[in-house]
Amino acid sequence: MSQLNISKGSVENFISFVPIIEEQKKIGTFFKQLDNTITLHQRKLEKLQELKKGYLQKMFC
Repeated sequence: MSQLNISKGSVENFISFVPIIEEQKKIGTFFKQLDNTITLHQRKLEKLQELKKGYLQKMFC
């Protein structure tokens, strides 16, 4: 199966640059830390939303 508008020759002549392994590890570590930070903020947001929900229930009961 082939992709429309992409010739075999263009794929064969494609040049790709890959960072050295040390740089790849640094990039991986950065994204892992970023994922961890996002997860922590999501948990904090969920806790704050639950707190807000509780306060609203107390206000209108």
